[in-house]
Amino acid sequence: MGNAPSNEDGNFDERLNRARKKLNPHSEEFSTKSTEEDSSSIASFGVAIRVGTELVAGLAVGVALGYALDRWLGYRVLFLLIFALLGFGAGMMNVWRVLNGPGMVPEPKDDGRSQRGSRIDD
Repeated sequence: MGNAPSNEDGNFDERLNRARKKLNPHSEEFSTKSTEEDSSSIASFGVAIRVGTELVAGLAVGVALGYALDRWLGYRVLFLLIFALLGFGAGMMNVWRVLNGPGMVPEPKDDGRSQRGSRIDD
């Protein structure tokens, strides 16, 4: 059987940090605050990458369709301009949906309280 920790060893968090340091001595000390900040910055970075991708993808599809129609029908830049604007508009609509989607808008908590803590039915 294992040894039960005595009160001399300190609390659980201290023992956990010592064990983590033994396993990986080159890493920084574990802190829940830093991981929360890291996860929120990673989430923000993910949203920024998605917004940029949505804009570029909409514009690229519009330009590709416009270019193909111009080549097929013999126009110079008519459809390219029209579909580039439509693609940009579609990209902006996708960005709007991403930023105002269910994960971005503050919603009531499960206990019937809003984000500020007051009751919703008050």
